[in-house]
Amino acid sequence: MEYEIRPATLADVPGIAEVARHTWNVTYAQSIAAHNREQFLERAYSHYALRQAIRRESRWFYVALQMETVVGFAHYLRRFDAEGELARIYVHPDHQRRGIGRALLAIGLGAMAADGVGRCYVSVAVDNAGARAFYEKFGFRLRRTYGRFLGDQLIHLAEYVIPVTDFPDTRQRPTTRARRG
Repeated sequence: MEYEIRPATLADVPGIAEVARHTWNVTYAQSIAAHNREQFLERAYSHYALRQAIRRESRWFYVALQMETVVGFAHYLRRFDAEGELARIYVHPDHQRRGIGRALLAIGLGAMAADGVGRCYVSVAVDNAGARAFYEKFGFRLRRTYGRFLGDQLIHLAEYVIPVTDFPDTRQRPTTRARRG
């Protein structure tokens, strides 16, 4: 199977929202109450919010496509302190473990490095062992843990950081094809 990674466009918004909704409901079904998941998804992944995120200055937003269908995405931001943040990265469960997440990391961290960003931070739920293993596999280091409310529920988060030039594939170009057979 072949996947294409490219900058997100406004036409990708419905696909991004669908991947987010499906992935969130699968990943957090046991740890985040349904009403809190729904409230978060309505706020963070509404078509309006996604269009604003794609249009925002100081951001990099990429989609992974299979035959023009969005199967994953990653959204990076330049923070107020001139560091970077991986705000969100999701790959549809049916397309995980095929190199898409790694390709999304490589292209985003490469764009940050090219723009002079030194480090990238990412936060993930402490109980999301799969995501934590993913980041650790690629050299992200645990910086701290903290709590944040999501609706009426306290979520425990782990914050990771990586110098963007430490990621092995930061020189990939904005349009990338990953082949899986």
